[in-house]
Amino acid sequence: MGFLFEVLDFPEGSRMTDLWNNTWAEPAMGEEIASGHFIHLGDDQHVDVETDFLSSHLPFNVAGFGGVFPDGKPWMFVMQKAPADLATRLRGEDDPHSLLRGSLDRAMSFNPDALVAEELSWRHADLVKVYEEEGIPAVSVAGWSVADLLRGLLAQCCNVELAAVVAGYPECAYPESAHACEADVFSDVFAGWVSGLR
Repeated sequence: MGFLFEVLDFPEGSRMTDLWNNTWAEPAMGEEIASGHFIHLGDDQHVDVETDFLSSHLPFNVAGFGGVFPDGKPWMFVMQKAPADLATRLRGEDDPHSLLRGSLDRAMSFNPDALVAEELSWRHADLVKVYEEEGIPAVSVAGWSVADLLRGLLAQCCNVELAAVVAGYPECAYPESAHACEADVFSDVFAGWVSGLR
């Protein structure tokens, strides 16, 4: 079970049905902050529609996934990142992550039925520590960007061992098996999950 599935404490029987990866996310230009927001959607809303709409209104969007609880109610988890210096200048040292929270709040104003159930906040060192706690040596991922560290945690949710993602970084998730390689470890994992092959 992946880190995000554990920390978000999904009820047994919850299903992941959708994911997205913003390959256009701005490259890192220094220290960054990141957040993840667990969102409960309205009862009759469709995960794929709402994730597409919400993520298109988030300037700091990196990636995310969605699904349904055992009772059929939809949910999503959206990950964002922003330059730490920008966030600190705009929001102060006390709560720089409020920049990302504010971005999400503005996007969610278009969907009054959606509710933020939980917020996770990280800096680069925090994400590296998550990998360490998952059994990955810090030195293996210390050079990764915040966006790639987030994508790695999403890839882990796709039934792929985090160690395999790290070993394949940056080019290929499945070097030992024949597959239509995407030449990017994350795209490989996500394509495999979408096609139901992994």
